[in-house]
Amino acid sequence: MLNTKIKRVLPGFNLDVELSLEHELMVILGPSGAGKTMTLQCIAGLTKPSEGYIELGGKVLFDSATGINLPPQKRRVGFVFQNYALFPHMTINENIAYSIRHLPKPEKLDKVSWLLDMMNIGALSGRYPRQLSAGQQQRVAIARALAPDPEVLLFDEPFSALDSQLRERLELELLELQRAYNGSMLLVTHDLAEGYKLGTRVAIYHAGRIAQCDTRQNVFSSPADRTVARLTGVRNLMNGEISRVEPSCVFVQIPAWGLELKALSPSGKELSIGHLVTVGIRPEYVQITHAGNAENVVKSSVLQAVEGITNITYRFKMDSDQQEQHLLNASCPKTNDAMLQDGEPCNLYLPPEHLIVIPETTTTAEM
Repeated sequence: MLNTKIKRVLPGFNLDVELSLEHELMVILGPSGAGKTMTLQCIAGLTKPSEGYIELGGKVLFDSATGINLPPQKRRVGFVFQNYALFPHMTINENIAYSIRHLPKPEKLDKVSWLLDMMNIGALSGRYPRQLSAGQQQRVAIARALAPDPEVLLFDEPFSALDSQLRERLELELLELQRAYNGSMLLVTHDLAEGYKLGTRVAIYHAGRIAQCDTRQNVFSSPADRTVARLTGVRNLMNGEISRVEPSCVFVQIPAWGLELKALSPSGKELSIGHLVTVGIRPEYVQITHAGNAENVVKSSVLQAVEGITNITYRFKMDSDQQEQHLLNASCPKTNDAMLQDGEPCNLYLPPEHLIVIPETTTTAEM
């Protein structure tokens, strides 16, 4: 188990995070400059926290109170860097063997051979990094990180430089590796789809803090606040007020639109009439409908339509919203119906089961 509670104070930026990691793949998700990579560097011993502690498998790696600060080579932490950081003057064999060079030669050769086979790069053993593709370099970097049998593997945006097809293939390989690897894995990314696909748990970073850390299902379906909702792709957020409460649902008045929306009651959140909330819905769940004056149907017109390969991205203005306070974004799959044109009127259905209701607090100011 990895337990981390650290602070790192820099001019204009403070990192203050607490993480616990079991035998799982946890994803750290957030925008650039939120402190994601700095967290990995502190765990690996490449950056010294200002205060706090880091414990791995019952062994203290860092403790500001007692002055403990183990060097990277004594931490049993594997690090896969964003740019892979392979030694250009060494062959693939030599790169992988570097961190276990202290082992007897027969044991070292066996370990390197096993890692080459596991990562499907046996045919590349005599080549140099410059002779490899980006995907091949990444496999070598992972093999090198695994060589000393680390208790935790850290990945710093490992797929950011890869094309989409190679990224998808290596994501699947990483999931296979997680099943075979007997340790913990911590992966940094800013890609929402990648984070959801890979992480059993997700930590959302914002401005050096963890805004929410939970299972991926809870983080994406029940964001803790408006900030987390935005960072996890909820592009449609409306100010509202609870107008009615029923056993399994709530009704929210949206002042900007002059209408009421029905939503399922959010689990674990007590709401009452008059409670100020934020209502959100992902663009993928907004539906174009032929229904008229029905529940959760709003009249709108198209502001913009952009055609993609499989989807059409729309921006809608609500007819009742004269000040254009809340535009709606929708991502609709292509059908045989004609694409809506700019200015065309239409009705939108917001399914109650896909509406997210977030109680407003003093810390959830709109970004």
